[in-house]
This record gives sequence, structure tokens and C-alpha cells, in this order.
Amino acid sequence: MHDRTDRARPSGSLRRLAAFAVLAALPAPLCAQYGPPSAPRQDMPSASAPDRPATVASQEDVLRGAACQVGRDAASVEPLLATAPFSPEERTQAVRILRLIQRCLRLRDPISTNTAVLRGSVAEAVYESRFATAQAAHNPPLSVQPLFRPDQAANRADLAPAFALAECTASRHGGLVRGLLATDPGGAEAQAAFQALNPAFVSCVSANAQIAVDARTLRGMLAEILYRWSVVQRDGPTSPLAAAPASTP
Repeated sequence: MHDRTDRARPSGSLRRLAAFAVLAALPAPLCAQYGPPSAPRQDMPSASAPDRPATVASQEDVLRGAACQVGRDAASVEPLLATAPFSPEERTQAVRILRLIQRCLRLRDPISTNTAVLRGSVAEAVYESRFATAQAAHNPPLSVQPLFRPDQAANRADLAPAFALAECTASRHGGLVRGLLATDPGGAEAQAAFQALNPAFVSCVSANAQIAVDARTLRGMLAEILYRWSVVQRDGPTSPLAAAPASTP
């Protein structure tokens, strides 16, 4: 095991990419993404004592909790991945699943986390449980429905380019994404894995594109999109996640 930190930051190389600028902005806590709480942290989910202040969990601990719950009952967390990012349904599922994670880890005190970190951790844990080996691309090629839905997240349109970057990277460079997911968040190996992804990032964006995303969120996006891509390649065109075939003129 490697030392893990509370926050995973983009590598210096990632921030200096010539093709685009990644603006590191740590996402807000779970409650703040959906409006301010009536009292500090009072709407943070808690397994045992919702009236007590919650401790913000590290990305490592959230990922450990997601893996614990997936190992116990993967079906209990998969509904989160069926919701649109930043939708009310996502928040409902996030609150429920965080309670499950707290119980699975047998935590005495309540914890809180960012929704993107929780969702990405769930996606990473589910992916690793479902695809111990890399899934081969389908023949003929199959595309995946976009994860980001602007109609469900009008107030987060700024993240649309980041989702597009993750979709391109995960579908074209799955091996590099798997290498990232094999590392501890925030550790030196994760930094190196992000650096290895730099050429992939460059190839997936247009010149001078501005993308605002932090490394924790980007890791989660890559994990979920690689999971969706793998499901479609495994299940074929009948998969609910498969994109509709392009119409022929």
C-alpha cells in the first residue's frame, strides 16, 4: 500500500499541457452542489448520528468504502451510476449510498464527501469487480451514450468539455486509464499515471480548449466512462448504454 493524501491534485505536467488548460478547482462538498444546507453539514448523510457534524472523508477512504459495499452487494450501489450527473436523482442515490458505505466500514462517526468523488469511487469499484481483465473492443465498433446530459445539469455546463475529454480518453486509451485506476489516489504512482495520460489528453481536445476539472473528479469520470464503454463492448448493440447507430444518408 502507498501513502494516501486527503486530496489528489493534478500533476504539474497535466496542468502544463500545451493543448489546453486544466483549471484545478476542488469541487464543493456533497450538500453544496445542490444548494446550501439549512445548517452547516446538517444535510450530510450519516449512518448513525445525523445530528452530529460529519468528517469529510478522503478520496482513499471513500474508494475503500465503495469497494467494501460493492463486495457486499454491488446491486445496492449501481443505481447511482444510472442517474444523470448533477440531477436530483443522483443526490438521492448519493445520500443513500454514503450511508451504506458508513455501515460497511463500521464507522462510528458520520462522514461526508463530494458527490463527484463518491460517484467516481463507486464507478471504480464496480468496474474493478466486473472487469478484472480489460474488455476488448467490439467488432464492429460500438459507441456509448454520453454520460453528461446538459438537460439535467444546466448549471454545470462548464463541465461538458471535461466529460467529453474523459469519454474520448477512456474509449481510446483504456489501458492507460486502467493503469491510473490501479494506483492509490494522490500517491506518486497516480501522479505518474496522470503524466502517462498526457498525450492521450492532448489528442482528445482541440487547441486552446479550456477545461476546468480537478484530478479527483477527472479520475472518477474516467473510471465511470471506462466502465460504461466496457459494458457496451461486452453486451453489444443491445446494451442500454450503447449509442444509437449513425443514420445512413
